[in-house]
Amino acid sequence: MPKLILKYLLCRKTKMVQLTTQQRVFIVLHYNRTQSLLEVQNAFRERFPDRNAPTKTTILKNVRKYSHHGTSLNLNKNNSGRPRTARTPENIAAVRRLLEENPRNISARRNPIEISSAGFNRITRLDLKWHPYRMHVRHELLQNDYARRVHFCEWFNQKCEDPDFVTHLVIGDEAAFQLNGEVSSQNVRQYAPQGNPPEFNFNRNDSRTKLTVWAGLCGNGIILGPYFFEENVDGIAYLRMLHEYVLPLLAVHFRNQFDNGLFHDLWWAQDGAPAHRLIEVKDRLNEVFGHDRVIGLGHDVEWPPRSPDLTPCDFFLWGYLKNKVFSSPPHDIGMLRQRIIAEFNALRHNPMFVAHAVRHMQKRTTLCIERNGGHVEGHGP
Repeated sequence: MPKLILKYLLCRKTKMVQLTTQQRVFIVLHYNRTQSLLEVQNAFRERFPDRNAPTKTTILKNVRKYSHHGTSLNLNKNNSGRPRTARTPENIAAVRRLLEENPRNISARRNPIEISSAGFNRITRLDLKWHPYRMHVRHELLQNDYARRVHFCEWFNQKCEDPDFVTHLVIGDEAAFQLNGEVSSQNVRQYAPQGNPPEFNFNRNDSRTKLTVWAGLCGNGIILGPYFFEENVDGIAYLRMLHEYVLPLLAVHFRNQFDNGLFHDLWWAQDGAPAHRLIEVKDRLNEVFGHDRVIGLGHDVEWPPRSPDLTPCDFFLWGYLKNKVFSSPPHDIGMLRQRIIAEFNALRHNPMFVAHAVRHMQKRTTLCIERNGGHVEGHGP
């Protein structure tokens, strides 16, 4: 190792060892008696033989510090580095007022107090114990919804004791893909005291140019779709989709379950959208699956209203696909359609991913029961 580098490292090592309080007091008192830097160094070596004597500069710094401040102790202990001035009582009070008056859509980077984002975050986290919670877009639950959600979740968990139940489950749903994408809830925050996330309930605006898509997830990993509705999704359009697309496709994928136009042991699940509640739709589903193997609003097994947090189409599929499709803005509706088809085809190559999402329903139904029918998303870990 070159001598210059070795000397530098030795100097750094020496400087990194702080003088103790006893050693600092010894230096100041001995210098005041002798007024000699050399005698201080020699006396220091005799008194503290296990460490190097301080340099003349170090001796003078300690003496001057004692003269100016009345102490030779390290005034920067636990306060090293660049001074932080953001966490002043005035700024803490200002941030508190800001969050209490308008906790939603506050940006740490562009806060009206004009302090750094790091300082703003330190104040909210360390001084106020507030946390920026991510917005979860969800339906508002009505008073009677809680008991209905618990009833369904208890039934579902009991059915899951049969391992074939989830494998034979088909869950369908529709979603709107708007040409200019959706507002990303990932970037929307509301500050609240840590451990007490706020409630969020927002209605989506579906008036923009869009494609309405149906898809189905099967517990064995098969994914059905996409099916594009060229018109508004009413009961007649939904029934046409079942006749022309879904039931023929299921007959191909579940040959061993299909016989004489009927499905045996296959379960069909859908939410309570108005198109799903048409009498003709209900009769057709009961005919091909059996009235006791259809899960939906108005059927023997009721899907609880306002419960998208329990279906993998909502808590997995649509969010996953929209993140892929809108990774960059599509130029027109044709490009949007092509991207949706491409992402469905890519997902088809990962059936275990799809099957895991369907099985994850049981974790959510269990959590819903623990919360007495409350929302699964947006509370706790």
